[in-house]
Amino acid sequence: MDPAWTAVPQKDFVLEACTRIRRHLGDLLDTHVGPNGEHFDDIAAAVIAARDDFTKTAFTREELIDQLGVLFLAGHETSASALTWAFYLLAMQPGLVARVRREIREVAGKDGPIGFEETKHLITIRNLFRETLRLYPPITFLPRVATEATTIGGKRVKRGALVMVAPWVLHRHKRYWKNPDGFDPDRFLPARESELTPGAYIPFGQGPRVCAGAAFALTEAVLLIARLFRKFD
Repeated sequence: MDPAWTAVPQKDFVLEACTRIRRHLGDLLDTHVGPNGEHFDDIAAAVIAARDDFTKTAFTREELIDQLGVLFLAGHETSASALTWAFYLLAMQPGLVARVRREIREVAGKDGPIGFEETKHLITIRNLFRETLRLYPPITFLPRVATEATTIGGKRVKRGALVMVAPWVLHRHKRYWKNPDGFDPDRFLPARESELTPGAYIPFGQGPRVCAGAAFALTEAVLLIARLFRKFD
């Protein structure tokens, strides 16, 4: 008999969904390790090629599926949440909407392709998404374990203690931001870099545990916003 705490609604549905996802990831894995696997150059290929720093061993098949699952799921709801807020903020800024449309025309023309190369030049869209992540970071808390005893904000922290970092609080702190609650994408322009405090912007975390998909998430968001603008008025 299952423990009482596992008796949650739709438990069987969730387990079946997890099984389907793992099967799909297994199929993806097989395409990368087959005869043509060496031709792939993506994040899945990087995970497959990874080796332990000390033992030099590779991930087992189950471990690879676990790792790919983290990348697959962690980049889904977080991106969807951030994009929802981005479109909400855009809807409140008609002037910015006009700037975005003009930038897309200048970079890709009326009907030209919008791909990876084009995203490098869509600066307004990139900055509005960065500002969205500042105001509404998808990750509420970043748990970290203290590797040594220290003092944070006048409080002693023991080695091994769990420390919770809240990006939302840091991103809206008046000590680090001008107009902290205001929506101002241009604060990320190179001309205003001096206004940015190092370490005060952490939507993807920071340090050795920074999100591995940060660059991908930004590119994905810029691409999606630009293509949606192209299709809808």
